[in-house]
Amino acid sequence: MGLGIGPRLHSECPFGSVFDEYHPDDSASFERTIRSAYRQVFGNRPPTENERCTSLEVRLMNGEITVRDFVNGLAKSPFYKDNYFHVVAPQRGIELNFKHLLGRAPLNQAEIQASIKLQAEEGFEALIDSLTDCAEYAEVFGSDIVPYWRTADSYAGMMTSSFNMMRELSSTKVAVSDNAQGSRSRTVSPLALAAANAVKPVTFTYKSVSKPAARLPQQQYSGHNPPKQTDYVAFRPFGVHF
Repeated sequence: MGLGIGPRLHSECPFGSVFDEYHPDDSASFERTIRSAYRQVFGNRPPTENERCTSLEVRLMNGEITVRDFVNGLAKSPFYKDNYFHVVAPQRGIELNFKHLLGRAPLNQAEIQASIKLQAEEGFEALIDSLTDCAEYAEVFGSDIVPYWRTADSYAGMMTSSFNMMRELSSTKVAVSDNAQGSRSRTVSPLALAAANAVKPVTFTYKSVSKPAARLPQQQYSGHNPPKQTDYVAFRPFGVHF
């Protein structure tokens, strides 16, 4: 496909490189896809029977929509909005959207601000469409793969702080759901610290490579004390030797 090896921007990649597409061709694989999608998009909080999106499940089973369309529909469902939109802070909702739909944390504060602006101007559903229809989603997950946590890999455009921020978004306990971690953002401090370190100039100080000379104790002057003569010495004229 003419793709270079190494990190690249997803917006500049017109082709997808997904090689393992997941096609639910039987009941077992279909149930596995449904279960994985609910767990990923709903933040590890299983819905009740009344909260399941049965109409989307039927359309997926009939082949009317793809897995990407199913994930998009789950993110727009009343269950998702009640848990991750109406009751959380704006930045908390954005960081959870990135985690649930792209499998990663936001890269920087500018990405969060752009998402908040889009959500304020065009609505919540427009934000969900921008995430599931972007080039990054198409390249990584394609149309038949459920999103997953992928910060353990070196994905395109990843920063070294992405893994730590994803750890902030994820609990140390597997059974804890995202809505049980509170409504406040968990990436405000890490992103602010990363932004401050990015613009802070690198300081350099010179250090002495040799140790200074040791200071010797000063000798105190005790006065002029010439040696005393005990015996008589005869006068000897200059130049006379005997």
